[in-house]
Amino acid sequence: MRRLWPLCVLVVGACEAAAPTCPEGMALIPAGPAVLGLAHPVHPWHRPQATVQLGAYCMDRYEYPNQAGVKPRANVGWDEAARLCAAAGRRLCTEDEWERACRGPNGQTYVYGDTRDARRCNTPIEGSGPGPNPPPLAASGAHEGCVSAEGVYDLNGNLSEWVSDPWTGQPEPFNRKAVPDAEGWRAMRGGTMWNQTFYGQDCLSRHGHARAFQNMDDGFRCCADPR
Repeated sequence: MRRLWPLCVLVVGACEAAAPTCPEGMALIPAGPAVLGLAHPVHPWHRPQATVQLGAYCMDRYEYPNQAGVKPRANVGWDEAARLCAAAGRRLCTEDEWERACRGPNGQTYVYGDTRDARRCNTPIEGSGPGPNPPPLAASGAHEGCVSAEGVYDLNGNLSEWVSDPWTGQPEPFNRKAVPDAEGWRAMRGGTMWNQTFYGQDCLSRHGHARAFQNMDDGFRCCADPR
């Protein structure tokens, strides 16, 4: 009897699992272990160090609306951010996904390395704020050196970004009577246009707001599962 060989034997590599792909405008973050947090936390916003296993995922290369050369959307609350991601067939990133994308495969402190370079990302505001002037929000990708290992821009500087996780950590210092709770508050990651903030300015930066909170330095980007 003549033996029929599987087609994948005849076509080299046909039986191998297809490599995951992302929609246009998204970067693929490959599956693997991610070192998150710090072994010896020194600030209230730091998470204790942990290594987690993440599956592959896709992340917008730029802050919403994910368009190079366009200023990203600010003054948006969490619920609207989640709705806009869902409308695009995507979702808000998790804290772990956001931090892994920012720190890269080597767990560095900034998207570009372990030593801060204040010129690399958009952090020009000194002191309390821009005053009567418009906030110095940069167009997405304008700071060419502010890019991660996988090609994601502005994870440091520009806007803080909503993520999907609840927030029960420290309240804002300007609203110490606030009581964060897992139902009504959500986490934000990253620094902002300020040169210094009370929640850090690197890939470990994290804080939270009530879901309805909107501010000139708060935005978001979307994630998705690969195809």
